[in-house]
Amino acid sequence: MMKQDIWRCQFHLTPPTGWMNDPNGICQFQGLYHVFFQYAPDYPEDMNKSWGHYISRDMVHWDFVGTTFYPDTVYDKDGAFSGNTFIENDTMVIYYTGNVEQDGDHDYTHSGRESNTIRVTSKDGIHFSDKKCVLNQYPAGYTCHIRDPKIWKEADTYKMVLGGRKNDDRGAILIFQSRDGIHWEFSHDATSTKPFGFMWECPDIFEMNGEWYLSCCPQGVTPEEYRYQNYHLSGYVPISRIAQHIDESLFTEWDYGFDFYAPQTFVDESGRRILIGWVGGPDMTYEEPTLKHHNWIHKLTVPRVVTKQGHRLLQTPIPELDTLHGEAFTLINGEWFTTKTNAFDWQLECAVSEEQSFEINITTGLRLTYANQILALQFSDNSGAGRTVRKVLCEKVDNLRLLMDCSVLEIFINDGAIVQTTHVFPETSQLAIRATGDFTKNCLWDMDINL
Repeated sequence: MMKQDIWRCQFHLTPPTGWMNDPNGICQFQGLYHVFFQYAPDYPEDMNKSWGHYISRDMVHWDFVGTTFYPDTVYDKDGAFSGNTFIENDTMVIYYTGNVEQDGDHDYTHSGRESNTIRVTSKDGIHFSDKKCVLNQYPAGYTCHIRDPKIWKEADTYKMVLGGRKNDDRGAILIFQSRDGIHWEFSHDATSTKPFGFMWECPDIFEMNGEWYLSCCPQGVTPEEYRYQNYHLSGYVPISRIAQHIDESLFTEWDYGFDFYAPQTFVDESGRRILIGWVGGPDMTYEEPTLKHHNWIHKLTVPRVVTKQGHRLLQTPIPELDTLHGEAFTLINGEWFTTKTNAFDWQLECAVSEEQSFEINITTGLRLTYANQILALQFSDNSGAGRTVRKVLCEKVDNLRLLMDCSVLEIFINDGAIVQTTHVFPETSQLAIRATGDFTKNCLWDMDINL
């Protein structure tokens, strides 16, 4: 067993022990940032999901509060599943899915599962009211898979979107409305014009500069060479406010790496829309050596600021992370450089030409290459724990930012127009790196949470 945990992150949220997945209820409340997450602290012995809870003043330094919601009522006895927070009247209101699996001979898709939408409130973000089931009756034509509520308000009407799986194995969203946030009526549902996955998880509807977007996670989409390479996707599509038909051809992936799923967004008190996702995904077949050696698995992305450029949404790391910059280094193009630690911020700018190409190495086993308008992130050694290659088409590359944090790498291309996130498990904390190409900027900063 490895003695030192060189893979526990400096500035990405990880579970104290056990399993972490979807970010839940992310918000800023009374000046503090809250990130709840799907949490199974005793995994792999017990996979029943609770909600873990982190709090921060700056989204850089985080304190683990503990477990907030346990599966401890008749409405959520088999898992406190994902949900979100709505802030109103100095009150934190959380809605989540309580999972109940009935005894008997069931497949738990078409029978045997209850999905209960549960509501709790808090005046301080620490102490919560009793759980109240506010919705568990859904329209005909759906399987038992309906979950992940997200709430917003238009005028005096509350809206709720839920992800669903229809009986014909088509993903969809369901929209409910309410006058008081407690009593809900079904409004309508929406699905794609052509089949696009069997289930749409983790829906999020929001407005950016006058245009509305649906973010969701279609499961079971057929992979292609340059898109949809993960069988379970995360992305967004522009919609009308009363969307009933969603054009899947406009679907854009949030992230083109190996490890990204279940993102959620919120607007902070300064008006920024912030996105956080799970560095991982369902049904993964990769090895995860942190579990074997250190009894924890998975993490969350850094908070990303979402902005709009045309119809495309850009993602960039929150600028607060720059406060972690330590010593700065100017790297020489084409020459190997050994980092002091395995946590750094590497920023490059590219000279654009008709035959633009480059190669970036992080150790000899992880490469990011660009040629013929194809970006390829690929592993050739065990640091990928079974990951191989992810490709995306990109007409040109103006700039790159690589945030490496011990066992996760987030790559932001062209100011976040394209993002690639992956787990990576180097055997040492001092990494040999190199950028070969025509770069006009090639700078690296050590990152240290203790600054």
